Amino acid sequence: MKSNRTDMPQLMVDQTEKNGKAECMMDYVISWCLRRADVICKDEKPILYSHCRYMLAMLLGLSDYSNLLFRDVKVWKQDQDIDLWVELKVEKDGLLTKHAILIENKYLTGLHDTTDTDGEKRNQLEVYKKKFDAHYADKSNEDWELHYALITCIERNDGKFEQYSIAKDFGFNLFSFYELLENDTQTESDLFNEFWYRWGDASF
Repeated sequence: MKSNRTDMPQLMVDQTEKNGKAECMMDYVISWCLRRADVICKDEKPILYSHCRYMLAMLLGLSDYSNLLFRDVKVWKQDQDIDLWVELKVEKDGLLTKHAILIENKYLTGLHDTTDTDGEKRNQLEVYKKKFDAHYADKSNEDWELHYALITCIERNDGKFEQYSIAKDFGFNLFSFYELLENDTQTESDLFNEFWYRWGDASF
């Protein structure tokens, strides 16, 4: 059920004027949500499962996933400085394919340069993507489909969203926070509802 109460204490917003560790919190909750999309979770909290399946499907670029199952979803935080490193298997008609997702989270900050393997400074997305791709290039005997995503809490219609447009040049799909929500139906999880539906001034 929707609530218009924006005066109640919120999980992610208090009197702090800086970002604090918001991106760390994003890492933990998004990791948990993606792992809740695993088929092993389908019977425990079905509304939550549906939301999490939608989120993972969006990151995989899947518009039709109704007949798919997500299996063996694994997530690593801050591996080689990559915010979230996801591996999973997608099952369709009994056949399994392997997928990996590189996720960069941004609360309010912009992209920055970081040190590449040759010691030169380059855009962090370019550097992380190179590390990610190299990892799977070493798995030449395995067939992995690779995906790249940048998630920001800045809404797409906000002028500051434009600072992330360069992500597309590096092959990243760009998502504003609420674009990862299936709908505004509250789930059986207070954690999910507080994090996703009551972030900032959102009147969910």
